[in-house]
Amino acid sequence: MDGERPAQPVDTDTYVEILRFMADEAALLDRLAYADWFALLTDDISYRITTPLVRDRDDVVQDFEIVDEDSEHLRLRVDQLADPKLTRAENPASLHRRLVANLRADYGDRPDRFAVTTNLLVYKNRSSNAHADIYAAERFDLLLRTERGLRIARRHVRLDQSVLTGGTLSTLL
Repeated sequence: MDGERPAQPVDTDTYVEILRFMADEAALLDRLAYADWFALLTDDISYRITTPLVRDRDDVVQDFEIVDEDSEHLRLRVDQLADPKLTRAENPASLHRRLVANLRADYGDRPDRFAVTTNLLVYKNRSSNAHADIYAAERFDLLLRTERGLRIARRHVRLDQSVLTGGTLSTLL
């Protein structure tokens, strides 16, 4: 195992706490409560979204990075999404529904850190468009327990689609 310590699943109480945190986070994003969602992030957040670069069936699938943001860049994006005057892409706002499932949570390298993997399905519809976008992904999070509760320190979203049919990705995953 290359010297890595084997994953140790969290206890039941911690699992339920993490599950509730993830459900609450999804609800904030679905309600477009971007400032409240941003408060769930650590100051040194790393937020990445990748899509598979698929060539030949025998080739190894590689991740192609389409988003790599830190706290400052996420703050700008959140401010833009929250203010209809600053974005044409989300005015009027899209309707979203996030389904977070298959949660697996392990203790991290310290007792206050948790490695969390979930499957994510996001439905996005614009009132001006009959076409809906659906994003399917596997999400890898590092959660930290702080005096303010759980916070997201790292997020890597690995999309299952290699082509984004909806154009730009204005949806927070």
